[in-house]
Amino acid sequence: MQPRLGHQGLTENRMAKRPMSNIEKMTHIMTFSNYGALAQCFVMDALHKWSDLIRKANPNDVGNSFISGEAWIGVANEIHERLNSEMLINDPESNEEEQEL
Repeated sequence: MQPRLGHQGLTENRMAKRPMSNIEKMTHIMTFSNYGALAQCFVMDALHKWSDLIRKANPNDVGNSFISGEAWIGVANEIHERLNSEMLINDPESNEEEQEL
């Protein structure tokens, strides 16, 4: 029996599937929401709140058999600092002269 060719073509029917990476999941959550940009607000708010909560915690309360409490607190501090700093990216489409006006 031949596979049916739909509007998506033959290649998709035979393409192997794999789980999304964490980065792919986050990109998907923040990009494809029924609530639009509100999903991005939700994720950023959760990062702010969770990193602030963990960085103030006792290491014995947040560690587990896989990750030490000190490591959790360290990464929470790093994320908290980055969220609260101005992070810039090179933007080839941006014109510096226009921004200075």
